[in-house]
Amino acid sequence: MAHVRGEVTDYEIRRFRPRDRAGFLSLYEAVWGRAKGRAWFDWRFEANPYAERVEIVVAEHRGTVVGAEPMLAFPLATDRGAITARQPVDWIVHPDHRRQGLFTRMTETLLSTASDRVPLLFNFPSDLLRPGLEKFDWTELGPVSTRYRPQNLTRLMSDGGGTLPRMLGPAARAGSPAFRTCLGAVDRLWSRSNGIEIDRVDGIDVPAVSAVYRETRPDAIHVPREEAFLAWRFSNPRWRTTTYVAREDGRPIATLVAATERIGESVLTQILDVQPMAGDAERADAFEAALGALLRDHATSDFLEAAATPFPGVLRRHGFLSDAGFPFARVATPSTHAVRPLASDVADVLGRDVLDADEWILTLGDRDIA
Repeated sequence: MAHVRGEVTDYEIRRFRPRDRAGFLSLYEAVWGRAKGRAWFDWRFEANPYAERVEIVVAEHRGTVVGAEPMLAFPLATDRGAITARQPVDWIVHPDHRRQGLFTRMTETLLSTASDRVPLLFNFPSDLLRPGLEKFDWTELGPVSTRYRPQNLTRLMSDGGGTLPRMLGPAARAGSPAFRTCLGAVDRLWSRSNGIEIDRVDGIDVPAVSAVYRETRPDAIHVPREEAFLAWRFSNPRWRTTTYVAREDGRPIATLVAATERIGESVLTQILDVQPMAGDAERADAFEAALGALLRDHATSDFLEAAATPFPGVLRRHGFLSDAGFPFARVATPSTHAVRPLASDVADVLGRDVLDADEWILTLGDRDIA
């Protein structure tokens, strides 16, 4: 697209229409450098069971979509109440149309259309978005740490640029073969079953995840593992998803959901969901047994990613390094958790202070990961 400096009146800010799908996907690829496809769009935006329509505000310039601000409907619950919130995701403006006030105009439209029906917005903005959100009364609750386990540093460093190779530069200098050998030794040292059986299920094992969630449901603000949510959230057509179920006497007591995707020349495996999500010392061995099975199955993945909690000690023991510590703290920026209440009574409904980071429990799958 040629460079354009248009007048403000050259742009139409409006709600998404079905014919905008191709334009959105083209814009997404232009901005992020990744092609997603219609099946991905249909899953992410049309199949969401908590929304009646695709919720995207677009900026159109002479018949072309040049900006977009989507929202995803997410349930939120506590021990005292529940709401259906929205998570803004994939906010993008084409490079040729920046500095035209499109971010401000799209955000104003988004807030005006959501204010009468959405009680709360929460998301994880990039450093580029954070200054813009501040003027719309978002509150930053603080960083959300992530743990990484690099397994093939050579592959990641040669993957033609991008975020992962840059992040792993310091670790790569330690030597990929030695690092893999060390990880394997640690995994074998801590490999134990203690009577725990591990089932591997292709896709999402809704009954098992739901069963553990119901037994260990946290009181804090979280995304409830309802069957509709599980069936939708983990069915991304770009992922190869596996559920690991740790059972004791046939009863599921811990679950992990892993999604594997090829990004460029590298293979990334993300542990998107862990139950119990709040941690439980009595189930730590079950989590570790399931994690051990996952690590054996994904030994050829170049990179693994997990939320910092639950069970941080187990993750640390198996080589998952926090982006808040060495070596990633020098080159990586932790995600930021931001909240924007739209209803005055949202705290009363949930019975929790939505502006207190300690009142939230979020897994990797609750973030903007697609």
